Amino acid sequence: METIRYTEKKKSTKWPAVITVIFLVIGGAFVAYGIKFEDNPRMLGFSNVNTITDTNALENVESTDEEKLQQVMNLNYEIKEVTSEDKTTPSYVSDIHLPNIYVDGKELTEIDAKISEEYTTRFENVKNAVSGKTESNYSFNVSYKYYDNIVGTKKVVSIIVDQQIVDTDSNKSTSRKVTTYNIDLASKSIITQADVLVDLLGKDYKDLIKSQVKDYVISNKLISESKYNYEITYLENFYIQDGVFHIVFNMDSDPIVNDSKGVLDIEINKED
Repeated sequence: METIRYTEKKKSTKWPAVITVIFLVIGGAFVAYGIKFEDNPRMLGFSNVNTITDTNALENVESTDEEKLQQVMNLNYEIKEVTSEDKTTPSYVSDIHLPNIYVDGKELTEIDAKISEEYTTRFENVKNAVSGKTESNYSFNVSYKYYDNIVGTKKVVSIIVDQQIVDTDSNKSTSRKVTTYNIDLASKSIITQADVLVDLLGKDYKDLIKSQVKDYVISNKLISESKYNYEITYLENFYIQDGVFHIVFNMDSDPIVNDSKGVLDIEINKED
């Protein structure tokens, strides 16, 4: 602290008062200066302004999530089946059953067209490839099932389309392929694994999937542990049933198990 010196020339009763005033002025100036440049002042027992703002924002987010959840709960949807058959080539016919999706009475035309085109193209490609080249008779059969779930603040409809090529002479399936479509009813769009994994499995979802897929294929003796080499790609087919995440592998195209056919449907459960 700066020491103020003064020379007393003569006794006077005014000097003590003057000195007191000077100290008060200088001290007040230092206090004012400190307050002006203090960084992020805090008071015991009170939150600063930023904390108050963040709290309000959090309350708004919670309120918004509740409102979103209520809105998606109120969404109505309907699945209408569309059937088509093609018997122009007796040795290779089709029997296709596909869904048309409606949300609040409006058809999701782009999604419906995408699904329909996928299976029309698959059938035509195989028909052209086998036409006149096989002695057996085959049927290209397509069916589907669906489930709806609330995931976070989304209402998701999972559609599982099952395609089988059946040898009608022996009534045996010669190939099978499952494709899934997961639709967010609010945005009326197809979603990916990334849109639901954290809500369903938590932030450690990648480790959960790898571990439980490994346990499934090894315990079912589909591959030895020494040969197991699966890494999640996030491109796998998946669906949600009763709040449980299912990952689907088509064995002829998804290289998880060597030299195998058919479809693997594996539940991935969230750890407690």
